[in-house]
Amino acid sequence: MSKGDIMNVAYCCNRYYLPYTVISICSLLQNGRGGRDVRILLAADESLKREELEPIFQLVSRFPGCSVRAEWPQKRSNRRFVSDASCCIPEGAVQSACFRLLLPRMLAGDERCLYLDGDLVIRKPLTELYDTDLKDCCLAGVTDRLCLEESPLKRMKEEWGIEPGHYINAGVLMMNLERMRNTGCAGRAEELAYSVPFRYLDQDVLNQVCRGQIRLIPKRYDVFPDDTREDLRYLRELMPEHAGLFPDEALASPAVVHYIGVKKPWHTRNVNYGEYWQEAERGYAAVRGQRDEPVS
Repeated sequence: MSKGDIMNVAYCCNRYYLPYTVISICSLLQNGRGGRDVRILLAADESLKREELEPIFQLVSRFPGCSVRAEWPQKRSNRRFVSDASCCIPEGAVQSACFRLLLPRMLAGDERCLYLDGDLVIRKPLTELYDTDLKDCCLAGVTDRLCLEESPLKRMKEEWGIEPGHYINAGVLMMNLERMRNTGCAGRAEELAYSVPFRYLDQDVLNQVCRGQIRLIPKRYDVFPDDTREDLRYLRELMPEHAGLFPDEALASPAVVHYIGVKKPWHTRNVNYGEYWQEAERGYAAVRGQRDEPVS
């Protein structure tokens, strides 16, 4: 099998998200790989022991041609990413949330990587996404919901120079690791996150550092529970040159559902697209029940 037939995928994980990251990885292996082998890097919080990750290792071992390795970035460095009172996540999750900034260094021998958050499910093959043309870009991602609000849009333009609608969500990222290293964006992103606190942490950092080198990808690859057709219509009007990325069909048939925000489908059933999470949980239970046979 050639290198081009392998999908490099990375997840970041802390203790809280570990049970849900397992579900997300299972949905990737069951629905997202499109017949390709998958090589997963799990960037784990220093509090997690190797044996606590065993469910993930056992899961991946059931899928021939797929593999997973874990690394603990904090064990390699005493530096810590900074945050302040305005940060959107709890203090205890700040370090692991920012691990994706380290991927260009952690995957030093690879050209590209697909980064995925642990609070999402994959429902359709991601091969087309993985093969996105990144020749002149460091990143590719989906426009974030912050771009629906006038105040953030104004700040992004005036303070950061980000054009309206071009601020992306960092939960699904195609990363051109080679370009990030060669242009110095990888190093600048790390240093900025170590020294300046941002409300949206590494997401703010990546959007600033890689400004002008980010490609927008179709909405179907990062659908949020609160998305509406009115939102998509607004984005089509905001960015008419990218209107084709925001069809109404994206909400009816998403490839990836990302449960951003405080309401999670494992806490309550009152979450849009919650049935897809329950479907993924059943898929994981089915794999665990097949103890002696590999999953095709």
